[in-house]
Amino acid sequence: MFKGMRGIPTADIKQEEFLRIAILGLPKTGKSWFAATAPKPIAYYDFDRRAASLAGKPGVFITSLYDANQEKPTAMTTLESELSMWQMKKLKGQPIPATFVFDSVTYMKEYMENEIMKQDSSLARIVKVGPARKVFIGKNYDLINAVERYIKYWISEFSSLGNIIFVFHERNEKDQLRSTKDETKFTGKVTVDPQYLAKVLSLFNEVFRIEIGPKNVYTVTCKPDEEILASTTLLLNATEPPDLMAMLAKHKAEKAKLKSPWL
Repeated sequence: MFKGMRGIPTADIKQEEFLRIAILGLPKTGKSWFAATAPKPIAYYDFDRRAASLAGKPGVFITSLYDANQEKPTAMTTLESELSMWQMKKLKGQPIPATFVFDSVTYMKEYMENEIMKQDSSLARIVKVGPARKVFIGKNYDLINAVERYIKYWISEFSSLGNIIFVFHERNEKDQLRSTKDETKFTGKVTVDPQYLAKVLSLFNEVFRIEIGPKNVYTVTCKPDEEILASTTLLLNATEPPDLMAMLAKHKAEKAKLKSPWL
């Protein structure tokens, strides 16, 4: 009865391949270390200028991208060159990284804004901070919409190459309905920073939150709780230790059990 139906049978989709992961957490909670436990080799794009925090991690190749001069942004054009290089290598059948990490979106967002304002100066308000230096500040929702589409572009393009991990700083979620001009209300949950990019979380199959608990134990929330709408397509517990390779191994083991004729 399904003859001629288009699409891929869901039974043929391998959950553990081409992962799309979003990692949320407060500063200094191990987000970068957690991301670096992904399948190797990893092309790690560092937008926070904190490459030293991953010193000694095997199989991780870090490229720091930032705009030294807001008037002459380079971060996004360099990332575009990287994307073109990996796409060409894949087309030629040459080895490419298994995982691409973007850390963090909070700062990556600023460099996307710089590139967008360079291309369309009408989206910027210019403030002179010295005789030869200007600061560009976004001035309307067109810039917000452009950033949202820009990051969707990066997610789409890199996810066709391999696993992707986008690292977000978290913030308390503002209650848009109850907040007023004079008073900000919060929902009691956490979300990404900036909050307007929370919509892109729907593009990730795995949304993990990493925290430091009692006795400095790092924990990853994998499923929704009262604070965050975490999610996963993997066969994991509600919380796991911060090791992606171990999490993938656990998923494969649990999946094998489901196929066992003795269960």
